Amino acid sequence: MRSLKLVILSVIIVVTACVPPEVSKTAAPVLGQLKVGFDIDDTILFSRDNFLKAPHMSDDPDHVDFGWVNTHDSLYSVTIQPIAELIKYLRAGGHKVYFITARPGINGEAVGRYLSHELGFPVVLNENLFFSAKKKDPVSGHRFTTKHERISKLGLHIFYGDSDTDMIAASIAGIRGVRVVRDARSVEAYSRNYFGDTRSASGPKAPYAEEDYQKFLSNSVGPYGETIYPIYFGEPVTRD
Repeated sequence: MRSLKLVILSVIIVVTACVPPEVSKTAAPVLGQLKVGFDIDDTILFSRDNFLKAPHMSDDPDHVDFGWVNTHDSLYSVTIQPIAELIKYLRAGGHKVYFITARPGINGEAVGRYLSHELGFPVVLNENLFFSAKKKDPVSGHRFTTKHERISKLGLHIFYGDSDTDMIAASIAGIRGVRVVRDARSVEAYSRNYFGDTRSASGPKAPYAEEDYQKFLSNSVGPYGETIYPIYFGEPVTRD
């Protein structure tokens, strides 16, 4: 019996030694190459008009028909050119660019097609375009960003976005967050999730007034310690 056990053990050892080690599916990092992520709405696209025209699935203003939104960027959203130029600059230097949005991913391929057309390179769902919708915490009931999960999986080094939750996601993922200044018309339409809410009455969730907001901008540092991207662009041309 003891001899049989020794034979079995020997066979197991030989077979194990013959099995090649598992090859990691994660590509080895390229020396000096940055992986840079971008939010979409109010970061690369001025999409206010798209959201204002979108059907709603209930009286709740947050219940937007995202399947409709994702297929209508070509009609109602406009590319923010300074960010498009930044993306071209990064890619010309050999760096990798990704897009992560909190929109739900219904008809997400259409967003990829539009960005591909506008930016001049393939933007492909689940390759360099990702949808990371918010999730509700079952205990507190608060809705939280999930972008940090994708940021970590991709191994990003920098994340550009306009919202507070973009900066929170970058912080949780342990990378540098860079705040893109939101167009003034978008601030008026969607003031929440942007320096608290500079358009609402002062309170714990909205401690910053317009004067505080201007101080943040002039010093190029936001409330989460993020860098504020120092490009102030003119009004984008909207489509009729």
